[in-house]
Amino acid sequence: MWNSLPVYIKIKHNSVEVTNLKTGETVQRTALTSFSTVRIVIGNFGKAEETIRSALEEMDPPMKFLGLYFSRSYKILIQQLEGMEGGLSDIEIRALRDLGEQSGGKKVYVLDNDIPLTNAAALSYLNSQQ
Repeated sequence: MWNSLPVYIKIKHNSVEVTNLKTGETVQRTALTSFSTVRIVIGNFGKAEETIRSALEEMDPPMKFLGLYFSRSYKILIQQLEGMEGGLSDIEIRALRDLGEQSGGKKVYVLDNDIPLTNAAALSYLNSQQ
């Protein structure tokens, strides 16, 4: 129905920050129920997905057309900013990719470092991926 919206998701212990890279609007959300544990950032996949979806819906509410609700698809850059000593494991990369996909990402890219990007750099990164 419309193009995928470029979104940058930053994940920390029990919180997410979602940025619309077209407008620069950012929504921060702390999990209502913890999704992190002492050892890992994504300890409860369902609660992490719920937190991301909540932030996405606040930033970009579903559209209503002919009595039906439609959610936009997203082109997502997702990054874990904590708990990365030694880099992300394959399992963590897969969990982050799956979180992005389950949250509405048509295309999901995982950034494997803990240095946040500027919005311009994140958008440039997404635009360079094919």
